[in-house]
Amino acid sequence: MASSLYRCCWRVSEYLFERSRLVAAPVELIARFFAEGEAWYRLNPEWEVLALEKAAGGDRLKVRYERSEQEVEYRRPHDGGGTAERRPASADFCATGGVVEFVGETSRTITLSWDRQDGGLTLLGYRETFAEPPESGRMAELNLWLDAAGGYLTLAARTDRKARLGRWLLDRFWLRMSPMSRRISLIIVGMESLALLLFIAILLIYKFFE
Repeated sequence: MASSLYRCCWRVSEYLFERSRLVAAPVELIARFFAEGEAWYRLNPEWEVLALEKAAGGDRLKVRYERSEQEVEYRRPHDGGGTAERRPASADFCATGGVVEFVGETSRTITLSWDRQDGGLTLLGYRETFAEPPESGRMAELNLWLDAAGGYLTLAARTDRKARLGRWLLDRFWLRMSPMSRRISLIIVGMESLALLLFIAILLIYKFFE
């Protein structure tokens, strides 16, 4: 699905980023994923998660934005009461989504929605307003954040052994890395793959002319 950015209202200086995409995962899993939050926070290419504390009143999150290198502490209040362990996974949301608030120096309010579709798919929506038009780099990161969440949820919805191994590797290693480290890792893997292909091509040429 295409993303869009437009002024919410001519009287208010706000800009709305809106995006939706199909995800091969049930709404119950999606609600639990966003309510628990940790994997979703770490999938965001905008920031590196420096600290995360889960408490009865909500999550406390310290992040460093990659492009600005600004460190911000957020508090995400929870609805539903109870302790973090006993609170229902979907307490922050209704059957079709809800609002996530990151309260801090640069507060953010994100509206998430999901709607069942045919074929076991769910339409996942993301909306966030900004006082100024976000830069193209930030819009790209928001698109990547939603795509990364969709990919993670698709993997989490599968029950085969390969999917379970893939999710374990993501949780254990990939999500513990900073966005910069992930980009460097991808570049290294890409360069090594090209080197391997070049080596194979040289061997094939040698065998052909032998």
